[in-house]
Amino acid sequence: MDDGTWWTVGELAHASGVSVRVLRHWDALGVVSPERTPSGHRRYGPAHVTRLYRALALRRTGLGLRQVAALLDREDPDPAATLRAHLDDVEEDLRRRSRLRDRLVAALGSAGPDQLMKVIETMTMFEQYVHGYRPEESTRLADQAGALVELLHGDTRFQPGERVLEMGCGVGAQTTALASRSPHTHFVSADIATDSLKSASGRVAAAGLTNVEFVEKDVFALPEPEGGFAEASFDHVFVCFLLEHLPAPVDALRRLRRLVRPGGTITVIEGDHGSAYFHPDDEAARAAVACQVTLQRHAGGDALIGRRLFPLLHEADWSDIAVSPRTVYVDGSRPELAESFTRRTFTAMISGVREPAVAAGLIDARTFDAGIAALRRTAEPDGVFCYTFFKAVAHRRTSAQGAVGARMPARK
Repeated sequence: MDDGTWWTVGELAHASGVSVRVLRHWDALGVVSPERTPSGHRRYGPAHVTRLYRALALRRTGLGLRQVAALLDREDPDPAATLRAHLDDVEEDLRRRSRLRDRLVAALGSAGPDQLMKVIETMTMFEQYVHGYRPEESTRLADQAGALVELLHGDTRFQPGERVLEMGCGVGAQTTALASRSPHTHFVSADIATDSLKSASGRVAAAGLTNVEFVEKDVFALPEPEGGFAEASFDHVFVCFLLEHLPAPVDALRRLRRLVRPGGTITVIEGDHGSAYFHPDDEAARAAVACQVTLQRHAGGDALIGRRLFPLLHEADWSDIAVSPRTVYVDGSRPELAESFTRRTFTAMISGVREPAVAAGLIDARTFDAGIAALRRTAEPDGVFCYTFFKAVAHRRTSAQGAVGARMPARK
């Protein structure tokens, strides 16, 4: 048509303020999929523009892109349940922000020398967790899980009838991938935070999964004397992005080993911020990343823990340890991954520590903002971004194995 009712992707990006890269990514996910010209170019009509603005409105509520697409297509099995679960997240965030305000007021009213540290700890490690409580952070975790599902979970399968503990499930970002890939396995997903469990339960229900139960547990209080969390009560344990937040990861791994039957396994996945490489390289971007590493270390965690999985599991007396690096590589040929991982996962995570990093004197605001801009720049068509996750699988020894297992080289 030549009557002005069709727009190219560039024209729509200019008119709507949504970048060409985002429009292409949303097309790939089925959020807004335009028609194609005979030569293969995208063209958008009035109905596509209407859908775009509906998608933007839903996106502003914090819903994930796949949830948005399902709602627009009316394929969500229970749209009301999806929205209610998200409303619970928003209301809980408001309650948390109210408590956060009270803590900040109390900290700032103190004349003690630890005043600044109280402010920093309150803002960055609210209830001793770096990520996951803000609605936008829950969205980031969901985007991360969606972008990395094949890389991290493609070779993870459990047998029908097995009982698997997912410890530290958080908001359920990884739970749906696990449960959907092993539909006849029974998963017990545990976390210390009641509110995260509520969000996870809503996410699993929205996915139509029925093979997951949620329980509130503290890994450092396990195993229990009897019941479903007694010694050797699980066939396997799965841990993803938990150890990085713990002050005593070896103790946690020892406790998890006792929960697994002899011959059972543990699967551990962790990232390592020191593995982030990008082009164009930028000093301010590296300084911004270093702020997140430092703040997490001050809270007792380790954002570089991925490189330590083998020695940690060995010290915790797991055997047959196998660790494999899982590298995310993004360049101009992978615009969807540039949007979902480089921008919406890694850069979003680093940008979330701006206020505490500046307040702690780790960096000035101008340098931090320049660093975030530089990280976003790496997602452009001529940019490159690399990050490595580490995945380990290990076994609990059987009585026949004795002390046989993966061994650390002897020091000389």
